[in-house]
Amino acid sequence: RYAKLKQQVNPHFLFNSLNILDCLIQENNPRQASSYAHKLADIYRYMLGNEDKRTVTVREELDFVSQYIDLLLVRWPEGLEFDIDIPDSLLGRELVPCSLQMLIENAIKHNAVRPENRLTIGIHATDKSIVVSNNLCPRLDAPESTGIGLANLRQQYRDLGAKSIIVKSSAHSFSVVLPFL
Repeated sequence: RYAKLKQQVNPHFLFNSLNILDCLIQENNPRQASSYAHKLADIYRYMLGNEDKRTVTVREELDFVSQYIDLLLVRWPEGLEFDIDIPDSLLGRELVPCSLQMLIENAIKHNAVRPENRLTIGIHATDKSIVVSNNLCPRLDAPESTGIGLANLRQQYRDLGAKSIIVKSSAHSFSVVLPFL
C-alpha cells in the first residue's frame, strides 16, 4: 500500500522537478541547478530508504519535507508559503513515512499557487497529532479529486492499529489530522 501511495505521488513530482532542473540549466544557473539536483536525490534517497519502514520519526519526516519544500519554493517562490510549528519535544514521535509530503502535494494539486493569492500550508502539532492545513485557492482547472491519496493514508493508519486520520473541510480551509503512532 505504501508503494501504491508513492507511485501516485512520485511520477508527477519527478516530472515537474526535472522540468525545473532543466530550466535552471537553460538559465545558466549551475550552482542552483546543482543544489536542486542534490535535494531531489536526497528526497528519493529518503523515499527508498524508508520503503520498508511502517513509521518514521517526526524529525526524519520534517527533514525530508524541508528538502521537498525547498524544491517547491524554486518553482513557486512568491505564491507558496509554509508555516511550520512543531515543538522539539514531539520530534521523536512517529508518523507514516511520506505522509506530510503527500498532504503538501495534495494541497498544491488542488489549489492555485499565485503571488496575488498565496497558498499557505501549515504544519502544526498537538500532544497527540500533527495537523496539515491550507487555505483554499480554487484552481479553474483543478483535477477531479479521486481521494486515493487520503484513502491510502487512512488505510495505512488502520493497518498500524492507530486512530484514524481526520479530514476537515470548510469554505476557506482544508486540514488533515494525523495522529502520532
